[in-house]
Amino acid sequence: MSTNMVKLYQPGDKSRAVCPHCAKLVTTTFNYRDVPFDDGSGTVRDILTAVCDECAQIVAVPAQSTPAIRHAREVADISLEVSIPAPEVEILDAAAYRIDPRATTRFRKSLFAYYLSKWQRETGELDRLQEDVRTWLTQRQALSKQIAGIKIPKRRISFKLSPVTNQNVRKIMDRTNLDKTKLMRGVIMMTEREILSDKPGPVIRELQEIAAIVNA
Repeated sequence: MSTNMVKLYQPGDKSRAVCPHCAKLVTTTFNYRDVPFDDGSGTVRDILTAVCDECAQIVAVPAQSTPAIRHAREVADISLEVSIPAPEVEILDAAAYRIDPRATTRFRKSLFAYYLSKWQRETGELDRLQEDVRTWLTQRQALSKQIAGIKIPKRRISFKLSPVTNQNVRKIMDRTNLDKTKLMRGVIMMTEREILSDKPGPVIRELQEIAAIVNA
């Protein structure tokens, strides 16, 4: 069985390559440099690269450096921030407490990621999500009217998403026509139904296993 040979370069090694900046064949020296992503979304630090001996610009990246670049791109954080009524945040945190009394506010992200994955697996739920969220929000508004005169504060939920997760968020938003705030409120709706009900669904066992890993 044949295998692909990969040449392993060391700092200071020489090579030759076409420099896109000099527009000609040049001699290069391998050295550690910071490499920006093509889309300008970030930079991966201290990656071995082939540097042009004439213009000192990066000419190429050897195969041994590509896994580190791929990893850096995958873990680059993207912020998700929403502001929602405090009682809804309390639903999310109460669900986290029922799953694991040791859970902190960090588990909000785990709940969000769990339901994001669940919706992707179970397309039937995703198809119903927009209407379900609309109905649930109408019910929440009715509850708010019953306590008229009491000011309900808003709470900010903020955490970081990987580019892959952020892309999945956008796909679900496009599919359901829900913005990020309503998508988060959809997660809260699901936790109320499946975790805080008198007869919680089987998802609570799955989430307890996730909590055991997160809190390890």
